[in-house]
Amino acid sequence: MIEPCPVVPASTPCAHVDQGFRTQWTAPAVLVRAADGAIGLVGRAAFLSMMAGRYGYGRSLWGKRPIAALATWGAATVQPTTTVAEAAALIADTVEGYRDLPVLDEHGTPVGVVRPVHVMRALADQTAHRAATDELTGVASRARFIESLRDQVSCLAQVPGAVAVVFLDLDRLKPVNDLFGHSLGDALLRSVARRLVQALGDQGLVGRLGGDEFAVVSMLPVAPDVDPTAAALDLGERLRLALATRDESLPVLAESRASVGVAVTESASTDTEVLLRTADEAMYAAKVAGGDRVRLAGPAAAKGRTVPTDDLLLVYQPVVDVRSDQVTAVEALLRTRRPDGTLEFPSERLHSAARAGTSLALDRWVLATACADMERWTRTLGADAPARVHVNLAPESLRVPDLAATLLAAIEGSGLDRHRVCLELSEYAGVDDLVRATPQLTILATAGVSFALDDMGATLGALRLLGTALPIDCVKVDRSVVEGSGQGLAFDAEMLSLVRRLAERFTIDVVAEGVETVPEDVAVRRSGIHQVQGFLRSRPLVEEDLIAFLTRCPDPSADAAPGHEPDGRAAVGSL
Repeated sequence: MIEPCPVVPASTPCAHVDQGFRTQWTAPAVLVRAADGAIGLVGRAAFLSMMAGRYGYGRSLWGKRPIAALATWGAATVQPTTTVAEAAALIADTVEGYRDLPVLDEHGTPVGVVRPVHVMRALADQTAHRAATDELTGVASRARFIESLRDQVSCLAQVPGAVAVVFLDLDRLKPVNDLFGHSLGDALLRSVARRLVQALGDQGLVGRLGGDEFAVVSMLPVAPDVDPTAAALDLGERLRLALATRDESLPVLAESRASVGVAVTESASTDTEVLLRTADEAMYAAKVAGGDRVRLAGPAAAKGRTVPTDDLLLVYQPVVDVRSDQVTAVEALLRTRRPDGTLEFPSERLHSAARAGTSLALDRWVLATACADMERWTRTLGADAPARVHVNLAPESLRVPDLAATLLAAIEGSGLDRHRVCLELSEYAGVDDLVRATPQLTILATAGVSFALDDMGATLGALRLLGTALPIDCVKVDRSVVEGSGQGLAFDAEMLSLVRRLAERFTIDVVAEGVETVPEDVAVRRSGIHQVQGFLRSRPLVEEDLIAFLTRCPDPSADAAPGHEPDGRAAVGSL
């Protein structure tokens, strides 16, 4: 932006400068150097106007006078290294209006001027570039990425083809930040951006959506033998491999692979926000399946996320109020039926669902089945039917963006009143996951669904969630605390009392889980907790046995309910 211009002594006659402007100088100004080193500025247009004068007498009046008389002195100066923003601030700060800025080199020698129009134009370009570019990584900003995505989807109206969106989330940026500091975390983000750009080439646009989330949009090639879905998955795999390849400039422990979600559309009417969100959902499925893998969103992905349920069934364990001996709720518990007819807790099935990203699909099946059973019992048992059913949510389900819509659809399909459903959130889910899921859980709570915080006391981290925005209606004290209090352990007894006091303060219910012996029952009663669940009153029951239990009103003073399972299976039954 620097324009060279003549530099003349302050004593130079105006006639000499006039002659230079009119015959040989094309510069927009002349710099004037005084004997003391001060720099003055003479603008071309203003000077020639002065020399012409109103009636043409300007040159005769000014010709012999020194140029110093017409120069502007004390103007702000800049150096070649001055930033555009700094130069713009100096220009805007002048009370006389915008004017050229003299440029001095590192030795204080005048070399030219910078014109206001060029500074403002450069500032506008720089601002637009910053808005379109992520400052840390140099790839497209979120705003520019979304604009490009809309443009490419719109192009499908004129040019047949498909647009792929690839959503990438780093699997371990937080550990890198914690271990090495944020400066190396930033270096990792720059490395990720660079590798994505190299892997993509000129086939699309890389954007950083925020934090450790990146996205790619690409127009897929059109050919009779090209399957857009397969091409999009190939692109996602290529980008995953690019991040799985080590960057030798980073420490080994500062590397991070990525979970990758892919969404594809061939329609110009596609809602781009929905397209990006479905790619995000697929990314979450990849992350809960273990990370460092690619998952496809949309109908094709939905087929792949179905779960077999032929060997699954639900059993129900009553929750009893010890004051009235009434069943206040039942908890639905998932079981598999072995070929010999015995039931077992499906631990491997749950782990497989977590790895495959199908935890929410399995939770939905359990919820829909439990709600349908409740609706049927209401019709047949009337007042003897349980008032509420508790259904557990897997920790992995909390990470799915459309959690609320999925679960509400399952409840609505059964016809059961949403107020009769309580979803149990395990303390093992982790405070961070529970906090992130709060908006989705709030949607469910607003619709009438209640929530219980399960396993309370197994760890102490979830205690601080009580009284927060997390919509908790009930806490369930973990079996380990109940067992310890029954053995006279002071800490566990105090924990029971603490949970009860906190629940009273925040007006929520408390249930003691895993009550299996009379001493445990006594300890729970002594703490002030009135709702219990466990083998002392009932083991988990299949539907036929549950109906018999509900209608015969068993005597809670008995040593144990019929069918009390051995200690080795007690922990499983109380899950």
